[in-house]
Amino acid sequence: MPLDSTFIVAFSIGFLGSSHCAAMCGGIVGILSQQSGSKPQNINNSLAYNAGRILSYSFIGLLAGLIGQLALSPIDTDSITLVSRILTSLFMLAFGFHLLGWLNFLHQLEHAGQHIWKHISPLSRKLLPIRNRRSAFYLGLVWGWLPCGLVYSALAWSLASAQAINGALIMLCFGLGTLPMLLTMGLASEKLMRLKRSTTVRRIAGGIIILFALVNLLSPAAAHHLHH
Repeated sequence: MPLDSTFIVAFSIGFLGSSHCAAMCGGIVGILSQQSGSKPQNINNSLAYNAGRILSYSFIGLLAGLIGQLALSPIDTDSITLVSRILTSLFMLAFGFHLLGWLNFLHQLEHAGQHIWKHISPLSRKLLPIRNRRSAFYLGLVWGWLPCGLVYSALAWSLASAQAINGALIMLCFGLGTLPMLLTMGLASEKLMRLKRSTTVRRIAGGIIILFALVNLLSPAAAHHLHH
């Protein structure tokens, strides 16, 4: 799959799955948007928080892509491309089936990350209450490590990319896709929630992502390797 298509799909997955993010981060976002400060100040704090959160996603994606790159470095370039293509396609298939309601793997991934979060979460408590943009930004940096199955599944995609920069960009685009929901936690987000909970919308989105995955997996280059 061309890199620009990969990043578009990553953004789409973040957007389509962001109702899950709202459930995970909604409490913090609610605190940021309902503080006693002025409305512009609260908006600035929300922007700073999300900037920190997405920066953490990008950094973790960079690490995942680097790990994938190092793990596959002994393999020739063509084989690395094939392995990355297959793993990426499998991730997209899994998420597509998740949107169709045929596969639920997010909660299991979240449970696996609880051990790491147990050591990081005390930092977030020290940053509350939020007093300015800096503390909101730092809170976002910490909250980016919250055990979230959707984030972990996107992270697996970054790992499969087998390139540090691509891993970071995948997570950056994924994080940007979650922004509309987390920046509009009022009436607009309720409309977005209803839209994304629509069975028809989820099935269409799942079908599109599965189609992307199949095209990626069965492209001429992949088919050539699979037949040899």
